[in-house]
Amino acid sequence: MGEERRREKRVKIEVPVMLLNGMGISRDISGSAIYFVTEQFLPQGCPVNFFVRLDHDCLVKPVHLQCHGLVLRVEVAGNKFGIAASGIHRGGYFSCP
Repeated sequence: MGEERRREKRVKIEVPVMLLNGMGISRDISGSAIYFVTEQFLPQGCPVNFFVRLDHDCLVKPVHLQCHGLVLRVEVAGNKFGIAASGIHRGGYFSCP
């Protein structure tokens, strides 16, 4: 088996991911990265800007996290793409790995 390289626990959560030219849906999020599925192809290594929409009963209104990072991995998922990206939230919710 391969060595586990993740430093932070991933949380399985499906929330909207808004990209410049499209939408996606997250599959899991950690403190420094996100995995989401989208119809938009993003090449590995390219910078990516996105918003993550968090909505929960304890929130008065949905929270939109403005993030930027790099595409770490791309997987073909049927007619969509699975994107693993680092994420840096400008307000501190995400940090560099």
